[in-house]
Amino acid sequence: MAIATGLGELRNGLVVAAADAVVAVGGSWGTLSEVALALRTGKPVVVVGGWDVRGPGPGETFLRAASAEEAVDAVEAALAESSPGGG
Repeated sequence: MAIATGLGELRNGLVVAAADAVVAVGGSWGTLSEVALALRTGKPVVVVGGWDVRGPGPGETFLRAASAEEAVDAVEAALAESSPGGG
């Protein structure tokens, strides 16, 4: 699916809304907003480098990965756990 660019911060919300999970690589304020939006909507978040934050509520945290391969494995595991019959 193509996501329009040139939309400022609105693009971050569209990216998160279209995603099953979010992988954040490094990043700055825009990446942090995507991480926060994903956590608020209950989507799995995996961070490779970059931000280290925790939300105020249970489950409002993200997984860390040291590589792209680890990030993909973490996303697959989180999605399998959250699917009906998973976990």
